[in-house]
Amino acid sequence: MRRSLALSALPALLVASALVSTGASAAPPPEPAGAQSPAAKQAPRVARGLIVKAKSATVARRTSLARSVDAKLPAAADVATTLPAPQGVSLVRLERPVAVEDLDPAIEAIKARADVEWVVADTLRTASSAPPVSVNDPYLTSQGNLWDTRDEIDGQPTVGGYTTKAPALWRATQGSGSVVVAVIDTGITSHPDLVGQTVAGYDFVDDECTPVEESCYYDETYVNAGDGSGWDADPSDPGDWLDEDLVTRCGLPEGEDPADYVMPSSWHGTHVAGTIAAKANNGIGVAGVAPGVKVQPVRALGHCGGWDSDIAAGILWAAGYDLRDYGAPLNRTPARVINLSLGGESEDPAEVEYFCEYYGGVAADARAKGATLVAAAGNASASTIFPLAGSVPASCDGYVSVTATSDTGHRAWYSTAGDGADIAAPGGDQNIQPSSETRGILSTVNQGSEGPTEPGYGWYQGTSMAAPAVAAGAALLYSLGVTSPAAVESRLKAAVQPFSSVTKGPGTILLGGVERTTDTIDCTTSGRTSCGTGILDLSKVTAPLGAPAISGTRKPGGVLRATSRGLTNKGGTSAITWWRGSTRIGSGASYRITGADLGRTLTARDTVVSGSFAGVYRAGSVAVPKTKARARVSMSISSSLKRTKRARLVVRVSAPLVRPTGTIRVYDGSKRIATKRLYAKNGGKVAVLLPKITKKGKHRIRVIYSGDGVTTSAQKSKVVRVR
Repeated sequence: MRRSLALSALPALLVASALVSTGASAAPPPEPAGAQSPAAKQAPRVARGLIVKAKSATVARRTSLARSVDAKLPAAADVATTLPAPQGVSLVRLERPVAVEDLDPAIEAIKARADVEWVVADTLRTASSAPPVSVNDPYLTSQGNLWDTRDEIDGQPTVGGYTTKAPALWRATQGSGSVVVAVIDTGITSHPDLVGQTVAGYDFVDDECTPVEESCYYDETYVNAGDGSGWDADPSDPGDWLDEDLVTRCGLPEGEDPADYVMPSSWHGTHVAGTIAAKANNGIGVAGVAPGVKVQPVRALGHCGGWDSDIAAGILWAAGYDLRDYGAPLNRTPARVINLSLGGESEDPAEVEYFCEYYGGVAADARAKGATLVAAAGNASASTIFPLAGSVPASCDGYVSVTATSDTGHRAWYSTAGDGADIAAPGGDQNIQPSSETRGILSTVNQGSEGPTEPGYGWYQGTSMAAPAVAAGAALLYSLGVTSPAAVESRLKAAVQPFSSVTKGPGTILLGGVERTTDTIDCTTSGRTSCGTGILDLSKVTAPLGAPAISGTRKPGGVLRATSRGLTNKGGTSAITWWRGSTRIGSGASYRITGADLGRTLTARDTVVSGSFAGVYRAGSVAVPKTKARARVSMSISSSLKRTKRARLVVRVSAPLVRPTGTIRVYDGSKRIATKRLYAKNGGKVAVLLPKITKKGKHRIRVIYSGDGVTTSAQKSKVVRVR
């Protein structure tokens, strides 16, 4: 089917600092250059059409919806097309973007229809922009989101600072390669610190309806995409720079000066990906919070930002939702965590409610697939604090909302905050005195001002930088055996340290070259803001210090023993359980191998059983050979029998390390004369009372043991005389 995209408002990056990068080599970071003002002015909000949830999305109903919309549009706007979309919604696309408020009459007309559940404008979201484990990445000590080497901050003692303290949890795991974190963002660029750290992604930035005189055409200009193509399997980032021409082509409203919106490429998705999973211990650059997991780049933002409906498609695809009917292939490596360092703000509660119906439904479908969704709270605060309740999608049901903190443990000056915030993480604050770029978050970038050139590293600040730290924390919890989004979220909220108790109070920041007075930046002392349960602190996670050590004999009847390596902290206790596949087969430190275990791999789990992190585990495995124990049979019977009496036969079956079970059959020549079951309780010995043998002469009495799942079969015979 045809997918359309009309361009709209310009990206107001939630990354609040200009790019500062170094080469890909291990050269020292650049010298501090002072605090940075926001990268670009925020453009007025526009929409490319409406997203409507009606009783159906048939062609007839979409045509009817288009008529209702067309009758209420401004004189200069017309409906271009209607399309079905995931979740049973209809997309009513306009020929050109219009100001969001100009769609109010059309929205009211659609809401009044009895066949409509809800309707929202299809708007743009923009990019939000001495450890216990030692690695050899040279910039590790500069990564204020991982570990702070100071032992005192604002006069308060600290170990690891107000950081994620991820290396403390690396003693348990750096993350499993089977856990995927999707990054819904600008795409990704080639970088030596991300080699081998990604799985296949997808590009959801498509063609747009290009205005030409009084109409518009799908002429394959791909202005927003910037890569000459629409939806495809290449999520690489061609750059999202804005020159004055692109600013105009992105739909700048009349009366605005394009020069106010010019900006270089952000390489935002690459920076976020590095925060999550930059390779550790490779001797270059930085390390991610979860360097053992994989990143899935899902491109949804271009030069002009990203439309709500395209972002929603990216979320659903990343979670494993089937979008083949809409032109995207199945995702073969669905994500367990989805990071959204993007968003937008509204001061209209009703508008937020409608948007959250849409994004909340998307989140419900993604969570039903087992994905945890992490969203940046936004960077809308300045002289006053912008409330989280106005941030989409962070304030919507189903998203873990992340605020940003400084390296002193306070709310970063730009961070949106308020009731409903879930958790905070280091986002950087380059305005904390003494101001410095290095008080931001250092991660992977590209050095090109427009298209990609050489890889590098850069300090950014924003809730965009805080969200991927939390997404990586969620990925580490999945790597430790937590299995559901609800369980991951509750454990994330428990893995926190308190905000700083030092009151900063009102201060001043430099915005646009003008000093402005800020609201209080304290999260706990003022009672006026809520930044979440605390600052993500992965050292608080109680987890085994590795897989249990397994010893013992890997043969039938052999005993295996598992020994815990201890826990990362004293926040709980653990216990050993034994598993064959997904079936629990035993508990305790030892386990005796049975016939059902032959040729199978057994797993010993060291699982936390108390405290906030109950259920977290590390597992070790051992393969059991398929060979059976060799059985031996002995028999005891008198050499001379009387025809008038029944003889007593004693059979003994033995096998190494096994108590044999099975069936014993007794033959006189080729004729079976007795059968007896051998149980484990018999200890390998049974007595059989044979029937009378009436024929005189020599008889060969033969005992055949049939074996069981653990032991081989065996037999023994003896010649006796009957008189």
